Amino acid sequence: MGEEVVAQGEEKNLENGSGNNGGIGPKKRKSCQEVGRKKAKKEVVARLGEKNLVNGNGEIASGVGKRGVKGQKKARKEIRVVSPYFFKSTDNGEVAKGEDTVEVIVLPKRSKRDKKRAFSHAQKRDEAYQRKTLENSWKPPRSPFNLLQENHAHDPWRVLVICILLNCTTGLQVRRVIDELFTLCPTAQSASHISAEDIEKIIQPLGLHRKRAVMIKRFSAEYLGESWTHVTQLHGIGKYAADAYAIFCTGKWDRVTPSDHKLNEYWDFLRAGCAT
Repeated sequence: MGEEVVAQGEEKNLENGSGNNGGIGPKKRKSCQEVGRKKAKKEVVARLGEKNLVNGNGEIASGVGKRGVKGQKKARKEIRVVSPYFFKSTDNGEVAKGEDTVEVIVLPKRSKRDKKRAFSHAQKRDEAYQRKTLENSWKPPRSPFNLLQENHAHDPWRVLVICILLNCTTGLQVRRVIDELFTLCPTAQSASHISAEDIEKIIQPLGLHRKRAVMIKRFSAEYLGESWTHVTQLHGIGKYAADAYAIFCTGKWDRVTPSDHKLNEYWDFLRAGCAT
């Protein structure tokens, strides 16, 4: 009976903030209450989620304070742009959707067929890319752009070699090595007989020097042959080199549409009526 009286007295002292047995004062009790309310709000936000944070009138739901507003911002959907190469598909072949908090936008895949159609077989056999005849006396006019091909337009083989070197390389880099290369092998015949290692030493600053050296040798050997009728049949010759061949060598510039910005500048120069 005595123990019950003592326990009741201690409980009363705790509520009133008096007594000597660890009583909690008004300020301390208020702080504990605030901590409890904040903790309760966190739990409410976690349970409600994003959908229940805002009611039908667009106002913050009752019982959710500033913490709830921050939680609402974090819960908004995140938009991610993902390459199809790194995005997994479902077993049915359909693109998998993101989670509720993430909206995934998958970029469209590039069609390999479309890439090949950029320079079709029929285009490669166009008149513009035909082998230059002895009767063709086309001399491209000089332009203010001073392209490398202009300086060597008298020799179609040199124009094509320049284009091979300009792939994935700047014109400034090629200018630094082109004179030394044409001093070592001024013609297609000399290039086909010289060792690839000697060519590599000169064009090494351009990068891909081993691949380019082998390509130049093979291209030069094929160029000396009599079997090819269109420049697009030669090894290492793509659309860029073929367009340059039509512009600077055969004079059929009006039958091509270059995709290279430098060739486009010279093509516009010819189109403006500067060709004579």
